[in-house]
Amino acid sequence: MKDGAIKILGLALIALGILGFLILGTNIVGFSVSDIGNNNLEISEFDDITLSKGDSKLININAKNIGDSVLTNCALILTSEKQNWINSDETKNIPADSNMDFNFKLNIPEDALIQEYPLGLQLSCDQSSTSIQTSISITNGVDAIKIRELSSDKNFLNIIYTFDNQGFIGESTYVEIWVNNPDGFEINRIKDQFSINNDNLIVRDVKIDLKENPKGVYAVFMSHPTDSKNYIKKSVILGKSKTSGNAIFNVTEGKGVPYLGFLLFIAIGTFFIFRSHRRSVREANEPISITPKLKPIR
Repeated sequence: MKDGAIKILGLALIALGILGFLILGTNIVGFSVSDIGNNNLEISEFDDITLSKGDSKLININAKNIGDSVLTNCALILTSEKQNWINSDETKNIPADSNMDFNFKLNIPEDALIQEYPLGLQLSCDQSSTSIQTSISITNGVDAIKIRELSSDKNFLNIIYTFDNQGFIGESTYVEIWVNNPDGFEINRIKDQFSINNDNLIVRDVKIDLKENPKGVYAVFMSHPTDSKNYIKKSVILGKSKTSGNAIFNVTEGKGVPYLGFLLFIAIGTFFIFRSHRRSVREANEPISITPKLKPIR
């Protein structure tokens, strides 16, 4: 194959790979943060959704039109791997410079697994659209505890969570927290004790020594002594490793196969271009052989 054809084929494969990433990114990554149209629509912040098996709850979302004209035909579009748990069919108009509540219903089956499920939430109107990414956390009944943030600092895991002390009696209580590494082994467990003699929602900021250089998907568990058999479980990706890559691409569930295919296109295309370039350089450096013309002897 000629160098020009090889180079064109390489560029075509790279373009196909990049296009594939862009298309899959809109379908798999979900609504991280995006604004479409006039950017005059806002969704109020709210905590991740934490429910127990068998729960049914109406979730309220507050939206604000910060523009000077009405937004028409606004509706919630929800994307989740558990789409059958969700019910939302509201369509409303939002007047200029005003707020409007939107609701959707969540029905958690009794046989739901105790884990976290990503939830993409988009509020779309004729003139504008905005979206956020949240999650549905299924617990075994620890309703007073809600995890707000998980982050790492070297070999320490930072946890910010809230505790709703309504209905609890006494001066103090504790929450038991433990962490499993990507292999499923428990690496540390602590008891975070604090006063509950407070009328406000209690916010706790704790650190756990992971006792290792974190790489991969770690599982964080939290429970309360009033119901020690039940717990909250939340996963977090720490460090850079093959395990964390699998978690991001969901290779184990088959969602990463298209990504790997488009990565292969880019790699093959880069190889073809590099090969064509090397051949051109080699040919340019080769000495030109000139055969002298011999005159006949008379």
